[in-house]
Amino acid sequence: MNKSIGYISIAAALLLVLPTSCSVQKNTGLSRAFHNLTAKYNVLFNGNESFKRGEAQIESGFRDDYSEILPLFPFLEKDAAGLSSSDMDRTIKKCSKLISLHSITAKPKVKDSKNLSPKEREFFSRREYNLFVDDAYLLMGKAHLYKQEYEQSSEIFRLILNDFKNQSVVPETQLWLSRLFIQTGQNKDAYEILTMLLNNAEFPKKLLPDLYTTLADYYLKQTDPIQAISYLEKALVAERQKKLRTRYMYVLAQLYEKTGDLKRASDYYAGVIKLNPVYDMAFNARINRALAYEQGFGQAADIEKELDKMLHDDKNTDYQDQIYYALGNLANKEGSNEKALTYYQKSIAANTGNDQQKIRSYLTLANLYYAVPDYPHAQAYYDSTVSLIEPGYPGYEGLFAKSKSLTRLVNEINTVQLADSVLLLARLPKEELYARIDVFIDAERKKEEEARQRELQEQLDEQFGSEVTRQSYVRQQTVSEATQWYFYNDAAKNLGYREFKLKWGNRKLEDHWQRSTKSSVGFTAGTAEETETEVAEAAIPQQSLSKLSREYYLVNIPMTDSAVDAVVNSIEPALYNMGLIYRNELKDFDRANESLKSLIKRFPGSAYLLSSYYNLYGIARDQNNQAMADYYKNLITSQFPQSMYAKVLSDPDYFRELEAEEKAVRVYYEQTYELYRTGNYAEVIARADYALINYPENPLIPQFTYLGTLAKGKNSDQKIFREDLSALVLKYPGTDIASDAQNLIDYMDKEHPEIKEAEEIKQSKILYRYSSAEPHVFAYVLDKKINTNQLIFNIINFNLDHFDELNLRVDIADLNSSHNLILVKPFPNQQQVMQYLNTIRSSEAVFKDMPELQLIPLAISEGNLNVLKEDKSVERYLMFFNENYP
Repeated sequence: MNKSIGYISIAAALLLVLPTSCSVQKNTGLSRAFHNLTAKYNVLFNGNESFKRGEAQIESGFRDDYSEILPLFPFLEKDAAGLSSSDMDRTIKKCSKLISLHSITAKPKVKDSKNLSPKEREFFSRREYNLFVDDAYLLMGKAHLYKQEYEQSSEIFRLILNDFKNQSVVPETQLWLSRLFIQTGQNKDAYEILTMLLNNAEFPKKLLPDLYTTLADYYLKQTDPIQAISYLEKALVAERQKKLRTRYMYVLAQLYEKTGDLKRASDYYAGVIKLNPVYDMAFNARINRALAYEQGFGQAADIEKELDKMLHDDKNTDYQDQIYYALGNLANKEGSNEKALTYYQKSIAANTGNDQQKIRSYLTLANLYYAVPDYPHAQAYYDSTVSLIEPGYPGYEGLFAKSKSLTRLVNEINTVQLADSVLLLARLPKEELYARIDVFIDAERKKEEEARQRELQEQLDEQFGSEVTRQSYVRQQTVSEATQWYFYNDAAKNLGYREFKLKWGNRKLEDHWQRSTKSSVGFTAGTAEETETEVAEAAIPQQSLSKLSREYYLVNIPMTDSAVDAVVNSIEPALYNMGLIYRNELKDFDRANESLKSLIKRFPGSAYLLSSYYNLYGIARDQNNQAMADYYKNLITSQFPQSMYAKVLSDPDYFRELEAEEKAVRVYYEQTYELYRTGNYAEVIARADYALINYPENPLIPQFTYLGTLAKGKNSDQKIFREDLSALVLKYPGTDIASDAQNLIDYMDKEHPEIKEAEEIKQSKILYRYSSAEPHVFAYVLDKKINTNQLIFNIINFNLDHFDELNLRVDIADLNSSHNLILVKPFPNQQQVMQYLNTIRSSEAVFKDMPELQLIPLAISEGNLNVLKEDKSVERYLMFFNENYP
């Protein structure tokens, strides 16, 4: 009998008896057959189909980052979960349906329980009698893992291992559980499972590729590429699926490249290309094969020829930055440094939005220039690198620190170069100076003309291109009479695309894409004359002068003795700072030597002389040049015998003695504090005064002063005590002592407001000066949280209605952290401002839109307004105002 006919007959028979015989509450051969059949070919089948669709969604939607080692399991990547979520939900739903409707846990009837065979005993002891429930659980656990719902997935895998211990599903479940453990950082548990599976002689051969790949993933996460390579090569041998083999080969190529085996890396990249993968992978394999080139194998000329061919392929327009980068690496490995720099710069220029590639190009250029060393160029590229990377980028802290150091260094270099340049120009006879400036002007005029011609040519090209595409569009429209919406009309879309490219070129889809000026860095070595021009222009106020005028270049050239002195004086600290940065931060001892010696030669009486000698001494020690170290040691001890540097160099125990002295002062302070705590205030005052006289430079002096003030306050007038505390706050601003003193002042002001008021009145009389004839300003004091727009509008209307003849202005000014000032001005004297104040105070129109607003109106002279902005205390001025402005 035909098998298909037999299956159909069985199914028909099952359907006939279904209503009465197939409840999951009954465990018979017929019920088991029905539920197994329905579970497998209906529910589980549909669940598997949804799962496959979800996998396909990840395969088509997930974008690999080829700048990093590719993940062996893309579905575990952060961006993948959302791609398959709906399909995995359907899978989970189907699996849940199978378990709820087709799970058979009821025990079958036993005729003779005493005479059961071992096989029968195993059968009757089962928890589950549907053969596909365990498969449904496993599929559900996978679906939860694909959704990155780790807790739910873990519960299901553990349930399988607990309830289906002797079933064939167990090894695969253990394998998936180990993947979950790796992903969630439970590495010890993952390792135990994987080791057990690896040593299991009965482990299913069909699962070996998955086991090896999971082990490779484990070692990748442990940053052990050697072990990862070992297991991934085993997976490659065991795996039969082409897509997976291609991915494994690509990852192996990356790992060999990372471990320095460039020959094998190149071979694996070549293997990937032969398997004809997706375009992105093939492209990156070709690029990386070029990057993995090493002298001794492979022909550089052949690789360069292949890359050049890729460069001119229209499909690679958006990838030209990566191709130029590969060409740069090839040239660099061949020792063609200038050629490599050119290619890296072209990589940056060709970039259309690939930030990762831009970072690589910037950083490579930065490192190359740093190695020369060419610090100004290196600084520019490090700065560009740091502007693109996030704090989590590998080596971010080091790159940030290096960029910061180089930025400071280049600023100092520019200061010296600018000063030397303008001093050189200042010494020239006027005729020669004008002649040089005229050369700059002629060059600038030529540059502007070339720019104008380029702009004109671009306009002509754009007009020509627009006309050509318009005529092409008309011809295509004539051929096709059909009326279509624009985005369904290929002719219209192609026209728009060509016009866009003619006008804008290749632009990344991003905010403000139409801006032609992008933040990019590119450098070419200039001549000495060009450098002089750039330096001479550096600080010129370009907005007010034309580059085609002599004045533009003369404005920064010092023409008086005082101007020359100012320029010369800017060189001294710049040279010193250059020396420190070279020595301490860049470890470039030769250039540090050069800068500090230049400082000493040019400024023999410099305030930095002693410190420069000591740094040169330290550099000599760092370079193991004992003779030079002794030379600078002798200079320091002979010229500056009382300096700390001389004492340190002459007496090896100096620091030990200094530390002993500081320890003695600390003990003395602790004793003084203990005396204060026990109430011996007279002794505290005496000891504090002694410390101030004998240890004036010790860092504990603020504490001694504070203790002495507190001790004096125990027996002095509250007013005097407050004044002493205020003096402490002013003397040690920003310290803990100042904070503690201010807290005491605040407490005293709360308990004794009359003392504060008397002090404020006293201060207001000291700060402010009364002058009725001086120009005045009207002011409202208001909280910064209040929106001022409506109020200012109302004041302007009020001024127009009542004081139009005064031409008053309304401004807003910052007063302190919580208040602003709205200013109305100018008033010629006190009389007019008070007339204005009384009029506006009685006006309802100003506050008609904000009746709840409470403001403080003030009249204040212009001189006192400047004092108020400095002092920032409204209360203090109000005391002066209330007394002097009745």
